[in-house]
Amino acid sequence: MVASHAAADKARPIKVGVIRGAYLSQFEMQTYEHLLDRVDLEAYRIRINRFPTELIRVPLKLLACIDDPFAMISPKLGFYFDLFLQATNGLDYYHFGLEKALAGRDIAHTMETFNAFSWQALRAKQRYGTRLVVTVWENRPYAAERFTAKRRMKYEVLHGADLLLAMTPRAASCLELEGADARKIRVLPPGVDTNRFKPRPRPMEWQRRLGIHPDDFVFLSVAALRWEKGVQDILHAFKRLVLHSPGRRVKLVFAGSGPEEKRLRELADRIGLGDTVIFSRFPYEEMHSAYNLADVFMLASTARPGWLEQFGYVLAEALASGVPIITTMHGSIPEVVGEAALLVPPSDFLGLGDAMKKLLEDSNERERLTLAARARAETEFDSRKQADKLCEAYESLMK
Repeated sequence: MVASHAAADKARPIKVGVIRGAYLSQFEMQTYEHLLDRVDLEAYRIRINRFPTELIRVPLKLLACIDDPFAMISPKLGFYFDLFLQATNGLDYYHFGLEKALAGRDIAHTMETFNAFSWQALRAKQRYGTRLVVTVWENRPYAAERFTAKRRMKYEVLHGADLLLAMTPRAASCLELEGADARKIRVLPPGVDTNRFKPRPRPMEWQRRLGIHPDDFVFLSVAALRWEKGVQDILHAFKRLVLHSPGRRVKLVFAGSGPEEKRLRELADRIGLGDTVIFSRFPYEEMHSAYNLADVFMLASTARPGWLEQFGYVLAEALASGVPIITTMHGSIPEVVGEAALLVPPSDFLGLGDAMKKLLEDSNERERLTLAARARAETEFDSRKQADKLCEAYESLMK
């Protein structure tokens, strides 16, 4: 009888609770969706989540969050309340009922060692035996250690986790510096749907909608229009390209929105680029069309205090789409693109401009980068392959 119960328990799917605080996203969950026929997944959503969740196919459960009332009144009030919690008890983004929800799960899969909900998952491990897996994007060592309570909770999670899944080698190195057990660290990058993001002809409908001529050479930026994404450097570099490439039909498309949009629009008009710079937005279900519009993709992330580019989903999507890439040597970007992109220093509009001119004029280099990009995406970032690796990681904890 005991043996039959053990066999039945072994045969049932592993039950995993996924906790991402306010950062539950359809980008990350596209990998987890490939596990639905093998793993009993449940993800926990809060009202102040920063991304839309309608397209997520992983079953969702709504939990109340300590930040909800203040953040729903105004983002500014929510920010200051969050800072107050960090400075006093470290319980920012505390999820009410989370530990009880995890009692029925085999594994709690949370995000970042310094989050209060990761500490809650550790408490579920201590009370109910739930294994603890922590995804780690943070690629700055000793980050989030300003406040005593927060720092204490971070190191309790760091040492109490069963498995630390670093999104990049740089993130893994940070964990080692902080004293994590190297045997518990795996580098397991996220995945993208390489059947959806793949080389295709330029989409005629979006070409018409954006006023792009079939003969236009299109540079594309997919990013929030924020200073740290280097959008100002891209615009400066594009102006230089236009000056040094008279007679060439070139367009620059900014696909995104953010606090720099008004200034970028005004500057583009003032320096005579109004007809060649396009500002647009693509719903995520049509984002693959943005990459298929482009001859070259650009991400020019640059320095901001307290932040480094941690991965850049747009880079993995561009790689899968086979678009030649120009990007910067910032944060974990070089680890993501490998040899499949042209890399320039951050905040270097001259270097960006030179790279743009090179790819505008050198079709052989564009072809080389196209082939390298697609091959890298298929090898390193295919969401189905990454889901298999994630499932194997879960299973290793249940042995």
